[in-house]
Amino acid sequence: MIQKTKLIVANWKMNPETEQEAKNLIEEVKVGLISIKNIKTVVCPPFIFIDSVKKNLGKTKNLILGAQDAFVGDGSSHTGEVGLEMLKKIGAKYIIIGHSERRDECDTDESIANKTYAVLKNNLKTILCVGEKERSEHGEHYNEIKKQLLTALSKIQKRYIKNLIVAYEPVWAIGKKDNEAINSEHLFEMTIFIKKILSDLLGHDIAKKIPLIYGGSVNKNNAKELLENGKVDGLLVGRESLKIKNFIDMIKSL
Repeated sequence: MIQKTKLIVANWKMNPETEQEAKNLIEEVKVGLISIKNIKTVVCPPFIFIDSVKKNLGKTKNLILGAQDAFVGDGSSHTGEVGLEMLKKIGAKYIIIGHSERRDECDTDESIANKTYAVLKNNLKTILCVGEKERSEHGEHYNEIKKQLLTALSKIQKRYIKNLIVAYEPVWAIGKKDNEAINSEHLFEMTIFIKKILSDLLGHDIAKKIPLIYGGSVNKNNAKELLENGKVDGLLVGRESLKIKNFIDMIKSL
């Protein structure tokens, strides 16, 4: 039986502080993952370090460049933004869209839908983030996830869905200790729910091919449990992806 390739996305957020630190980080990741098989790792540095990280990736097969966001509007008169075409030309293959921190800062349901459409249409892998702010005893958080998914995918033609990845990241679980974050049982429940929404929207055959990954206080102690018993296809890793030894140990444990 062929082992299915797992997807690990390292979101560096607004780290590190210098270009040299970024070069050092990616070199350590590259060396640490040199013997790892059946795991694809996407590194998403801050925009300012993307070129340096790209140059230091070399031709490592299972280590891929990604970006934390993209601007998809027309024209070039958008001070402070980084356009999708710029990211494509520099070599980014994956784009994170709708991360909870972006939603808090400025992204709306409409802008996330526009970004999702544009990135998918441009044949780039789209990591669409969805997640509730609070887990409700009465199940209201399921409606929140459903709304985020349906809105984000409202403009997408089925022929573009092949590049979609859904990342479930409950906001309440981010930055928590192991015993305070989500457990694999609750993650499995949400996995089933999200796949049902995608199946109803896109059809079973298309939905079953969409990878579902999890993010929210993932570390070397809980990664294997969440991935295997939560029945997800990979992980979105934030702060732990900057602790290189822990990050490599986590990946080796999967």
